[in-house]
Amino acid sequence: MRKFLTTIILIITVSGLSANAQTVTSAQVKTEVANLLVNSYKKMTTGDVEVKIPATPFASIELPDGKVTYKITQGGDRITPRDIKRVDVYVNDAFVRTLNLPAQTAVYKDVLVASDFIDREQVITKETTEVKRMDVSYSSDYVLTDKVLNKEMSAKKAFRKGEVIDKRFVKMRPDVARNGDVRIFFVSKGAVMVTIDGTSMADGMCGDYVNVENKNYKKVYKGKVIGENRVLVNI
Repeated sequence: MRKFLTTIILIITVSGLSANAQTVTSAQVKTEVANLLVNSYKKMTTGDVEVKIPATPFASIELPDGKVTYKITQGGDRITPRDIKRVDVYVNDAFVRTLNLPAQTAVYKDVLVASDFIDREQVITKETTEVKRMDVSYSSDYVLTDKVLNKEMSAKKAFRKGEVIDKRFVKMRPDVARNGDVRIFFVSKGAVMVTIDGTSMADGMCGDYVNVENKNYKKVYKGKVIGENRVLVNI
């Protein structure tokens, strides 16, 4: 009789645990975390983002029953080609465990590359370059598009055929020049509030951040170059 009761208790206990748990596969985790990273990175770049979680240290994990969500707590605030992301797992908004997962990220943009060998000091023109869709995750802040081909440019180093033109190694007339006149656009929540005349305190190309000075009050602001002699300051 005692053995029979013990057997019943064990069956009930095991059944209770199964009813209140769920199994999440490695494939499900990789898909959810990759999508989370893609959505985060899309806010940081205009390129097309692809993220892969190549492997997990488990085939599946057991979690309590309920809605599973993930939060990137380390590595989600910057785009890096290869990194280990720290991911917290929640069930019904309650923390359950932490995962450390490898991630591979690619950012694709249509950028200028050398169509043939470009020697140092050689002029960079439409004839010496072409536009290709490239993974620029290693240098996304330093790529150029064909929009700059109307500027006078020359190479500060040699570029091999097919190499992405890195603006750090290109001489060109800046969109704003040191001590040059600029128009400063003050923007709040996406709307232009006021514009004033100012002076740039450094050379800068579109996308660069430079300090600019209000001509009337001599106050200095940091803004983003958005065009020739045009600087945007968020307030």
